[in-house]
Amino acid sequence: MEECLYTSKRYGDYERILPFVVFRGKNDLPHVDNDEMCKLVVLSKGRLVFDLNGKPMEFKAPAAIYLSERDKFNIKSVSGYQAYIILFKPDVINDAFSYERLYSREFDDLEGSTIYQDYLLIRNFIFNDIQSPKAASFVPSSLADIVNLTEKIAAELKLKHDGYWPCRSRSYFIELLYKLKYCYIGNASTGENNAGFVSRLYEYFNNHLNEKITLEMLTSEFGVNRNTLNKVCVEETGLTCLSFLNEHRMNLAKYWLSDTDIPVFEIAQRLSFDDPNYFNKVFRKATGKSPTQYREESRS
Repeated sequence: MEECLYTSKRYGDYERILPFVVFRGKNDLPHVDNDEMCKLVVLSKGRLVFDLNGKPMEFKAPAAIYLSERDKFNIKSVSGYQAYIILFKPDVINDAFSYERLYSREFDDLEGSTIYQDYLLIRNFIFNDIQSPKAASFVPSSLADIVNLTEKIAAELKLKHDGYWPCRSRSYFIELLYKLKYCYIGNASTGENNAGFVSRLYEYFNNHLNEKITLEMLTSEFGVNRNTLNKVCVEETGLTCLSFLNEHRMNLAKYWLSDTDIPVFEIAQRLSFDDPNYFNKVFRKATGKSPTQYREESRS
């Protein structure tokens, strides 16, 4: 029996269909040659040697590979790898993302808009350049969090336990892509320069987004005092450390508000705000709008 490459649930006479599925592979990548879907391969164990559009590549876990429906991917040798493969169509990220519109590059000129932020998440799958690598290693300390998010996507698509399953699975995927942006090996310098230090802060923030993070935790984690921590952040980002963390959280909140219908209180909880009213206050201070207003205006 042929495996289904979409997820669906019937509600009376109506069937909700989402072109979005997750497979686990052991020395195998199911449906990686599919010519209709994009594919995210998360290499969690072992080593993978392959040709991508005729170019030889080799990656050890942990790594991510971004494939469009056009990419030609051929495995050359197997050495005990394990991976997840997420198949989806681009409109899972944003309804406006048809292949035709993406390949036309019409979104390149929309910098600063909500849809442009979504475009940055999908760009790795469609193009291959310095800004959007087709494959990249990511820092090992991020692997557990990346795998956890992938498992959450798989569970949401399997269980479909409430009416928010399409939005919630998409929200986990947006979070996964958002985190991958900041945990490439090339971005995560451990040197003493400010940019490298801030890259490590990004990594820490991404791995603890749903936890309460204090200056004391950060000074202990990075072995610096709070003055040094804030000095480096201000010099590199223009923000103090906790303001930088808050901006990071609010950016992810914007994705979820504009691209999903998950409740505001759930977004607040996933970003470590126990009190939705306080989240509303912080979000309004950051954007000038309430979360509900931002959601409505981003779709108008």
